[in-house]
Amino acid sequence: MKTRIGLIGCGGIAHVHLEGYRRVLAGRAEVTAVADPDPSRRDAFAERYGIVHRFSSAEALTASGEVDAVAVLTPPAVRAEAIEPALQRRLPVLVEKPFANSLSEAEGYAYAAQEAGVPLAVNQQTRFMPDVQELRRLASAGALGGLRLIVHEHYQDRQQVGGWRAREKRLEISIFSIHLLDRVRWLAGSPPEVVAAWTRAWNPSVAGETFTIVEIGFESGAIGLVVSSWHSLGVPRCTLRLDGTEGSAESRKARLLDDRWTLQVHRLPDSPQRIAGELVRAFPWCMGRSMEELLRAAEAGEEPVHSAWDNLETMAIVDAAYLSAQREGAPVKIEEVWQRSR
Repeated sequence: MKTRIGLIGCGGIAHVHLEGYRRVLAGRAEVTAVADPDPSRRDAFAERYGIVHRFSSAEALTASGEVDAVAVLTPPAVRAEAIEPALQRRLPVLVEKPFANSLSEAEGYAYAAQEAGVPLAVNQQTRFMPDVQELRRLASAGALGGLRLIVHEHYQDRQQVGGWRAREKRLEISIFSIHLLDRVRWLAGSPPEVVAAWTRAWNPSVAGETFTIVEIGFESGAIGLVVSSWHSLGVPRCTLRLDGTEGSAESRKARLLDDRWTLQVHRLPDSPQRIAGELVRAFPWCMGRSMEELLRAAEAGEEPVHSAWDNLETMAIVDAAYLSAQREGAPVKIEEVWQRSR
């Protein structure tokens, strides 16, 4: 029997999720229900994809008995309206990032999922990109030795920002760079200890910041650096580099979500290696992999690799970065924003 998935929110990202689920989970799971308070958007989405069960609220969808798991695809401001009823009915949940409005709220969701005995995963889907998976394999295997430096840079022309994102006061770090920060933390394999950040709000038509530099000191001694700009009018570039005691590796792409990537690996004393790859429609495919990992964990009674508990460290980096930016780059220790309870 296929796992029945409900989508809460039928905005633009829902189309990407559904494409990814159908591609990765065909034969194993299917979207059987959707919920959205906007009837025209909800019905248009359901008609397009042949989805029968349609609801005006997350409460109605989760109470219907028509789904076995849900994906919460709402804007951050209304996460609670979707996450809480799903956990109350012990449904596994995949939630878009950032998965809460605050670190304390996120921690509350993690405890609620633990009490319900179901997995809660955060959609840090860019971890599943093939180039990042290979970098993770190299780092975890110690192929580069002890990690010293992880640098993630992303330069793009993204000045036109609309919809709910334009109203978010916490924008570039919280909505976009959270992917970059999560990757750096995941690859470091060590808890964050201190954060320093600088932000600039260079787009007067939006409420939040559109440029940031974030430095992260990890307990292992490794340093992480994230540079992200929405104001690079030419030469778009996305690189992710690891420097270790025994070698270096770097992924190069034009943009974060591009299908094509090039990986350069140099492990001393071996000769440098160059690996080129392409995953067609990589972005939706990663959405499918993200949901697949949640369902696998639910079946196995395990925490998914992108669990709420795991993501609290990323959320802590985000909060510390904003506090540091308010202080014009003064370092902020993680313990100032988060007292680990687990």
